[in-house]
Amino acid sequence: MLFRCSFLFVLLLVLCSWGEKAHQKINSSSVDFLPKELSQLKAWREVLKVHGSDADFRKKDDKTEFVKHFIDIDNYEDFRTKRSIELDFEKACQKYGRARVIKDGTLPWVTDSTYRKLVHDFKSGDWERAALTATDLGHYIGDGFMPLHISANYDGQLSGQTGIHRRYEETMIDRYIDQIQFKNSVCTKVDDVHSFIFSYLYANQSYLRILLQADASAYLKAGKQYNEVYYESLWNGTSSFTGKLLEESSRTLARLIYTAWLEAGKPKIPELNN
Repeated sequence: MLFRCSFLFVLLLVLCSWGEKAHQKINSSSVDFLPKELSQLKAWREVLKVHGSDADFRKKDDKTEFVKHFIDIDNYEDFRTKRSIELDFEKACQKYGRARVIKDGTLPWVTDSTYRKLVHDFKSGDWERAALTATDLGHYIGDGFMPLHISANYDGQLSGQTGIHRRYEETMIDRYIDQIQFKNSVCTKVDDVHSFIFSYLYANQSYLRILLQADASAYLKAGKQYNEVYYESLWNGTSSFTGKLLEESSRTLARLIYTAWLEAGKPKIPELNN
């Protein structure tokens, strides 16, 4: 049992979320969606980019960190039958068991608590801390827009496609990320942050089936090898929704930054250094 737990921990360290380039793009691009009221926060662009993967790096030293990056939501019978689970963390622990909830990942609740930290940072006027909190928020949001972080089949190990996690989110993305262009638009306020987080998780989990199909098809087309033909085919089969997921995660970060600022009472933004 000890070996199995150690193996799973090492595996989860390896299976990070979107690769570093993708997280950088998601975070840094979010400022382009902010309304004019928050134009000064464009000074955060470089901080958001440079620290975009800090949450992943913390896994090495903080053993509580790795469960914050995923939710094996299809392990819940409620999700399989009703496409929804208990939203409140304590009620979820009462209903499903605390150990089980933590084991299956706490991504939605950590995203919400990180948003709450951002509201607090805005209220306290700690703009330097707010920028770093926003980077973490962007990272967790990005994880919530990565289909393999919303499934027990997080590495294709349940469908005979082991290794898809890194092939898709890092190797393929790194090769084609320059082709992903965002269509900027001014973000809007989120009315109910907690339910909003769960709603995008439910929606993004539906891309898993298409991703797995694209991987299987690309593998066969490439002669059962993970070569250039495979990655080109995987990109062709996933590019439409992959670009959409990255863009929407960036917009979502902007929306939650804006909503946190409004909830904090629209504090005056000082002159910030780039």
